Amino acid sequence: MLSTVECVNDDEWNSFLEKEKEHQMVTIAHNPCLGKILSNTFGYSYTNYVIKDGEHTVGVMPIVLVGKKMVSMPHFSYGGPVVQPAYADTIDISTLLNAPGFELRSFDKLSEHYIDKKISCILKLEETEDEMFMTIKAKLRQKIRKTLKMNLGVKSGGVELLHDFYTIFSRRMLQFGSPPLGKQFFRNLLDEYTYGDVQITVIYDGDKAISAGFSLSYLGFNELCWSGTDEAYNKQNVNALMFWEMIKTSIAKKHQYFSFGRSTIDSTQHTYKRLWNPIELPIFYNLSEPPKTSLRDFEFLTKIWKHQPLRTSQILGHYVSKYVY
Repeated sequence: MLSTVECVNDDEWNSFLEKEKEHQMVTIAHNPCLGKILSNTFGYSYTNYVIKDGEHTVGVMPIVLVGKKMVSMPHFSYGGPVVQPAYADTIDISTLLNAPGFELRSFDKLSEHYIDKKISCILKLEETEDEMFMTIKAKLRQKIRKTLKMNLGVKSGGVELLHDFYTIFSRRMLQFGSPPLGKQFFRNLLDEYTYGDVQITVIYDGDKAISAGFSLSYLGFNELCWSGTDEAYNKQNVNALMFWEMIKTSIAKKHQYFSFGRSTIDSTQHTYKRLWNPIELPIFYNLSEPPKTSLRDFEFLTKIWKHQPLRTSQILGHYVSKYVY
C-alpha cells in the first residue's frame, strides 16, 4: 500500500526527478524550493511529500495548504504528483492526501471531479538557434525578422530589471481586469529560488520598456511564467521577439524544454502559441468535489477592476492574489 511522508532532503527529491524526467514531463512547479517561497509571500503552510511503496520512493508531490484546501501548486500551472509509470494507475489521491479538500494541477486526470479548460504549450528545444528557428511556422518567422529590423534593445538579468518588468506586467493585468501578483512575490523568487535559473527579459524602445517576461527553470524545463507587452506595440509583434529571446537563452543554457505557460483552450493566446509548433498538453485541475464558481467567473468584477489606478491595483493585487491563485 502506498503512503506519503514528508521529504526532509531536497537532494533525494531532486535525484528522483532527475531520473524521472526521462520518462515524463517534470515542470518548474515540482521544484522543492517553491513551497517555502509561497509561504514567505502569502503565509501558506506547505509540505513536500514523497510517495513510498514500503521503503522505496515511487513519487513526489508538493503540497501547499490554502485555508483547509491542499493545493498543488497555487500560482503555477502544474504541481500534481510525479510517480513512476508502473504506479500511475494505483494512485488514489483521496487516500494519499487524507484532506477535506484538494486541487491538484496535473497533465493527468486524478479525480472524478476536474476542470479541463487550460492547456500548456511546450517547445522541445533544438540544439542550435538556427535549427529552432526553422521549426517555427513561416508566417511567424517573417514577423520576428521584421521586428528584429526595429533595432530594439534587449536586456536579460535579475532584480535590476524588476521595476521595469513589474510595471509592464501589472499594467497589462489591469487592462485584463485581473489582480496582479504583488511585487514582493517576484522579489522573493529572485532572492530565494534555488535548483534553477530565474531570469527577467525586457525589450526596450530607446529607454522605454515595452515588453517583459519572467522565467523560471528546473531540471532542463524553462517556463515563461509571467509576461506583458505595451499594447501600443502589438502590431510590431514585440511579444514574439521577447519569446524568441527567451527561447535563445534556453538553448544557450542547454535546457530541453521551453514552456509558454498555460492558456485557455482555443483562446487568442492559445491560437498564437500554436504558431511556434509546440507540444500541446492539456492541464487538469483535479478537485475533491464538483467545481464551484470562482471569483474569476464574475465578469462584473473584471470590469470594476479595470477602472482603478495602476498603483491601487498593484497594492490590492498583493492581498487578493493570496485567495485568487
